[in-house]
Amino acid sequence: MIDIRDKARVLDELGDKVLEALAASVTGARRDFLRYQGTLPDFAAQASSRGSANWIHDRLWHHVRALLDDIDDVLLIDLGVTREVVLGGRYRIRMKRHHPPAQVATYPTQTAMHFMSQAPEQLVLEGLEQVNLIAGYVWFGDSSEIGAAVLSLRDGQDNVLWVHELPETDLDRSADVATPLPPRDEHENTQVRLRLERLRSDDPRSQEL
Repeated sequence: MIDIRDKARVLDELGDKVLEALAASVTGARRDFLRYQGTLPDFAAQASSRGSANWIHDRLWHHVRALLDDIDDVLLIDLGVTREVVLGGRYRIRMKRHHPPAQVATYPTQTAMHFMSQAPEQLVLEGLEQVNLIAGYVWFGDSSEIGAAVLSLRDGQDNVLWVHELPETDLDRSADVATPLPPRDEHENTQVRLRLERLRSDDPRSQEL
């Protein structure tokens, strides 16, 4: 029986390829979002919180599909609002933004609440355990910034068992070697963020974000 609290074992079973791909999908989505903010700052500033979240999620899932599509034992599910990565039938992963330190939001449907919880150990047969995980990124709403790539496990929406920051690399398909990214505090988008903040301060609707 797998101990879902054993983070090291879970990470080991997921494997480096999957973890690197999950992290790189955040790298790609962050790059896309910065490009969107820099190219269309007025549109980015006027977008609702939910609209921005959906935009980023679409880009995140795009990169997930591109990076995981050819990895063995990985099944990608894309059915309406349900998007999941299934690894070996044991791990199910959904992509979501995390509000610091590891809170996630979801519509309280029966399916969503079921995913947020883990099956009771006494009801699972040996070898048939299934672990539900949430991968994604930390979201800094005040600055509209995508933070670190993370992987979390919970047993209930607000009962976080552990959260793990995923080291990010730029998995450029045209490169032979994955290149570590510079620290996030070296972003070159400071002027873009300042412009976004000025635009929000002039827009009364921004108080709703």
